[in-house]
Amino acid sequence: MSSTSETTLPTSEPKWSYAAQLKADGDRLAARTGLPSTRSLPLAYSHLSVRGTGGKEAAVCIPTIGTILAPWTARPPKVANKTVEDTIPGQEALKAGERYLIRDFSGLINAGEMMLVVGRPGSGCTTFLKTLAGLTGGYAGVDGEIKYGSMTAGPETRPYKSQIMFAGEEDDHYPSLSVNHTLDFALGNNIPAHGFRPEGPDGKELSDEEYVSKAKAELLKVLELSHVAGTKVGDAYVRGVSGGQKKRVTIAEALASRSAVQCWDNATRGLDANTALAYAQVMRDLANVSKTSIAISLYQAGNRIYDCFDKVTVIAEGELLYYGPRSEAQSYFEGLGFEYSPGANVADYLTGVTVVSERKIRQGMEGQIPRTMLEFTERYRSSEIAQRMQQELDAHLANTAELEAETKALQTVVQNEKEPGAFKSYPQRMNFASQVKVALKREYRQRWGDQSTLWIQQATSIIAAFIIGSLFYAIPLTTNGLFTRGGVLFISILVPTLISMAETTAAFQGRSVLAKHKAYSMYRASSIVIARTVADFPIFFLQLTAYTLVIYFLAGLRLDAGAFFIYYLIIYTNTLATTALFRLIGSMFGAFNAASAVSGTLVSVVVMYSGYIIQTPQMHPWFSWLRWLDPIYYSLEALMSNEFETLVFDCVAGGELVPFGPGYVTGQNQGCAVIGAAAGSTVLSGKTYINVALTYYRSHLNFGIVLSMWIFFVFLTCVGNEMLAAAGSSQSFLLFKPGGGRQVKLVAPRDEEEGAGEKQLVNESHSKSSANEKEQGSADVHVSNSVFTWSKLFYTVGTAAKPLVLLNDVQGWCKPGTLTALMGSSGAGKTTLLDCLAQRKDEGILRGEVLINGQPLPLSFQRTTGYVEQVDVHLPQATVREALEFSALLRQPRATSDADKLAYVDTIIDLLELHDIQDAIIGVPGAGLGIEQRKRVTIGVELVSKPSLLFADEPTSGLDGQSSFLIVSFLRRLAAAGQAVIAVVHQPSASLFSQFDDLLLMKGGGHTVYFGKIDQMEAYFAQEGVEFPKGVNPAEFMIEVVSDADKDWASIWRASPNFGQVTQELERLVKENQNVKMEDPEEHNEFASTTTAQFKLVLKRASTQLWRNTEYIKGKVMLHITSGLFNGFSFWMINNSYSGLQDQLFTIFNFIFVAPGVIAQLQPKFLANRDIFEAREKKAKIYGWPAFIFGEIVAEIPYLLVCAFLYFVVWYPVVGFSWSPGVAGPVFLEMVLYELSYTGIGQFIAAYAPNATFAALTNPLVIIVLVQFSGVLVPYVAITAFWKYWIYWLNPFNYLMGALLVFPIWDSPVVCSKKELGTFFPPAGQTCGAYMAPFLATNPGYITNDAATDMCEYCPYSVGSEYLAQRNLSKHIDGWRDICITLIFVLSSYSLVFVLMKLRSKKSKSAN
Repeated sequence: MSSTSETTLPTSEPKWSYAAQLKADGDRLAARTGLPSTRSLPLAYSHLSVRGTGGKEAAVCIPTIGTILAPWTARPPKVANKTVEDTIPGQEALKAGERYLIRDFSGLINAGEMMLVVGRPGSGCTTFLKTLAGLTGGYAGVDGEIKYGSMTAGPETRPYKSQIMFAGEEDDHYPSLSVNHTLDFALGNNIPAHGFRPEGPDGKELSDEEYVSKAKAELLKVLELSHVAGTKVGDAYVRGVSGGQKKRVTIAEALASRSAVQCWDNATRGLDANTALAYAQVMRDLANVSKTSIAISLYQAGNRIYDCFDKVTVIAEGELLYYGPRSEAQSYFEGLGFEYSPGANVADYLTGVTVVSERKIRQGMEGQIPRTMLEFTERYRSSEIAQRMQQELDAHLANTAELEAETKALQTVVQNEKEPGAFKSYPQRMNFASQVKVALKREYRQRWGDQSTLWIQQATSIIAAFIIGSLFYAIPLTTNGLFTRGGVLFISILVPTLISMAETTAAFQGRSVLAKHKAYSMYRASSIVIARTVADFPIFFLQLTAYTLVIYFLAGLRLDAGAFFIYYLIIYTNTLATTALFRLIGSMFGAFNAASAVSGTLVSVVVMYSGYIIQTPQMHPWFSWLRWLDPIYYSLEALMSNEFETLVFDCVAGGELVPFGPGYVTGQNQGCAVIGAAAGSTVLSGKTYINVALTYYRSHLNFGIVLSMWIFFVFLTCVGNEMLAAAGSSQSFLLFKPGGGRQVKLVAPRDEEEGAGEKQLVNESHSKSSANEKEQGSADVHVSNSVFTWSKLFYTVGTAAKPLVLLNDVQGWCKPGTLTALMGSSGAGKTTLLDCLAQRKDEGILRGEVLINGQPLPLSFQRTTGYVEQVDVHLPQATVREALEFSALLRQPRATSDADKLAYVDTIIDLLELHDIQDAIIGVPGAGLGIEQRKRVTIGVELVSKPSLLFADEPTSGLDGQSSFLIVSFLRRLAAAGQAVIAVVHQPSASLFSQFDDLLLMKGGGHTVYFGKIDQMEAYFAQEGVEFPKGVNPAEFMIEVVSDADKDWASIWRASPNFGQVTQELERLVKENQNVKMEDPEEHNEFASTTTAQFKLVLKRASTQLWRNTEYIKGKVMLHITSGLFNGFSFWMINNSYSGLQDQLFTIFNFIFVAPGVIAQLQPKFLANRDIFEAREKKAKIYGWPAFIFGEIVAEIPYLLVCAFLYFVVWYPVVGFSWSPGVAGPVFLEMVLYELSYTGIGQFIAAYAPNATFAALTNPLVIIVLVQFSGVLVPYVAITAFWKYWIYWLNPFNYLMGALLVFPIWDSPVVCSKKELGTFFPPAGQTCGAYMAPFLATNPGYITNDAATDMCEYCPYSVGSEYLAQRNLSKHIDGWRDICITLIFVLSSYSLVFVLMKLRSKKSKSAN
């Protein structure tokens, strides 16, 4: 549903500018309305301190299964954290375990001012910006005061919260939405009311659609996104726009809010220098024209970006080192004694003054510089700049009249801009109905974008309908069809209910996007719930219309139009209710595993108390009340009464008619052995049957009750969504493995972007030792002396419109000992080129030549090359050291000993300064390592493999200047030792840029605009008429030059002599090196490690993951315990009546329904691990897919054994089964095998599914097919011939039920209760015993009153084996047979996991 055509640029004039457009629109609006054209709201903060939890020496351990079983092993060290210097006069004292994240900040951002916030990762920048934006919910406490104009942060600002924005550095979007549709949604929620919109070219006020189109076109143009407007945003696993483009989508979405106060956290991460400067200029335009108050933290800011700001705040370790005019910051620190290197980035200089190894001290100032953070802050507070800034703040706060007038003006604008019907006391601009309308449009676009999930839902329903309809085909209107007629009605409800379970999984997808939008106050979270509910109506209509038509008429249900439409209406309403119920569960939990456990248990409850599995008369009083809360109960009662009310059933021979056979006259002296049949009658009233046997009654209230439940569930889901925390309102923290973290220097969280803050002011001896270690590490590099070349490289991918060329005739080389920079604007194809060179692409068409020493790439190429990807993909439960050790052990050559491999890990840990967090859990963004830390781990994982060729995609993104220089310096040392390195770099400083030898410069469309030596680049551009100004960073300037749309630099390059020289040199390198033999003795090995080593290490990692994934294991265990207890007490001490036989059948049958909940938990975990494997580990040839599957399967087995045991011990004795070893033993064994079997089923579905929601929608089809043909709902004799002779025998659930039924029931005597007896009159003069003797000689059952002559009482079974014979279990040994066959199915289901994973695996693309 691409809609590129929707985007109409505001003008094609080359002189169009965003600032001019803003000013023109504002001036015209002001002239028309009389309201201010600007949005001015100054931001002031006084003595601001933020307290977080965690002492400086305390390490918080991740809970594990071990710490749950032995809690004393998880006790963190007790640390006294409170000291005299920690206490700030006039503020609340620190409590035990608290520390300051930022301390005693004061300052002012006037309307129209921009403040730059700089500091190393972990210094407190993110905490500071979040606090300024009012997102303080995750902190232990906030002291001081924040004023927005005259408003104090808190309840007073609630109606204007949308005017105070915090934009985090994560790029969270729905991957299936296009850029167009993402911005449509953001802008659609920020449309001004009529009378406050710009005018169109015709002088008329813009409509909603015109406003969105105009605003979107401006944002797309100013951020240079117009050419990708119709492309999916994508994510780490869904192909979409590039990383830099995705960051610009994030910026555009945030700008749609038009907030008066904007706080941006590291907003240029992943942007090239030119785009980053363009962003800074857009912010400058907003400040100048709209008088927006802006605070931005940047880790890498070139001097031209730095010059865009008015003020600068420098933070280190939560302390304020400087706040004041930007123009005076450099001279202030020079005055303290720190030397500035000409041409260096001033922002890097400001953050580097606290890093001993980086800073330079002016001659003569060696003993006078500040040595500690306390000295830095004392020097600043006593400075003239600090006094001046304090006076500015005091004067601002004292000018209350002007502040109130300015604030009142903004409040008036904000309230007037709100759409009619929007609440004045809430921050959202649109009324609730409009929010729902916009959300509904996005919902449909999102579902259409994820078509595999959309169509599998429809396919599951249709396929299930045909299977159900054919299984229950033409149900006879006899008592033989009583049970199956009820069964088809029950299964009609069950299938949509099981499909609805996928909503719990879906509820957790996109939650981070919802949290981000909530922080923007873009819309009420409940509007999304309503939109999703409304979006269901037409989809369910199509889905359920086909579903009900097929089942109803194939099964031969009552042929009456009214009856069918009631059937359809009840199914439709029940589906709405159960869908809302499972959405509710998803919205009420913060963790998926807990929600999945609850939803899994709930399925058992609603199914069991529907009145079908346990008939109402057999329900025990302690749980029978649950049926009144069960929508399926009301729905099934309505369906049963609708179907049975007018039907009359004949009792027939071979069924419930007794006696029959030779010597018996049909219709005389016979009875119907069915509850509800009149004595001596051979027909049964359907109404009587459901009234007496099931206590179901016809009531129109049932429809109203289910409808009310649906509304109630939707309401509660709205409440749950509203309670979700906004993005940035919770504090991130770092967890360590038990026993780890004790050696760390600083582990408590300083800031969100850095879980455990590092000491930024280190002593001299540490710096020197670290440097020495780094030099030693770089000496131990595997050198191949191979020349890597590529030529005539084209890469094309298919799109909905036409094939898209992403690389266009690219050529180049990388020689041993050289460091090659790959640069260009965002979307130029840099990452695509690296992917193609490193053989990481598995789709599209790749043409050209990629060679090593003039020869095709060897089989070992992928495993012997390192690739630092742009996206940091890691197993969340692993520690930093474990991730590095896993990579080293599996990727270094087989000939290297494990001890040497692990020793090299220590070298890399010291090199990358990871020793402080080596035992920290990696986690996920926002709950684990910070972005900068994750990037270092990603680099480390590749370096420990000792690659012969290293590719690095933006290894410095998200890092500050010092960390970036450290990384590039190490790459430089690797190259100096003989390694070949190719790296994509963004926004490098001049000193960083000078570290590289060669440069491949690209522009949009994958075109080359320069390749050659960096020191020859300026000469090349000079011959083309471009001179590089002195003092300008050449890396930034060249990107700006080649981004000029008026000049075709690709054609200029191809026409230049340099291009010819490069082509000649490339041909020479290929020819000269063709005879160079590869020195790698293992080059023909696809993997560096043996298969045994792969299986061992992958299994160890998978086991460790489960050991630490306590939410997952607790969910699995609690689901078994609660389901077992519920099942047991629902069938408490089953008696030996005829209905007791049914109860024994159904209590065992109910055990089957532990599977859907556990599978729903299992699959997202499996898929997340599979995505990690496919995104990085498979492409790097770390290990093979068989090892991955082996680890996933075997790691689960110990927990499955425990779960089977727990279910057994809480269920088996409660239902009253025999404890004889010959009974209990085989039952437990079969339960264990079932745990393994359904786990294999869940895993093989997940192995091939594209995503978790797709898998969750496939599960019901598989489960329903297996349940239907298990012989429970439809006995073997009643299964239609098409299915009877193959699928029944291929069904593992058939053998599961057989094995579980035979042993407890076989020898169990049957004593019918009074109402269960079939009654009839014997012929005159005969006793019941004599009359029934011929019948009983060939049929099961017995007569309770042999000597009676007036009314005979017949019980259909005398012993359990007779009942089992009717279930196709005629021999006791059938139980052992079924156990053996179940074992075969366990092995086959696990085999299918391997097979489907193999079928899914794609081979990486090679150039040809």
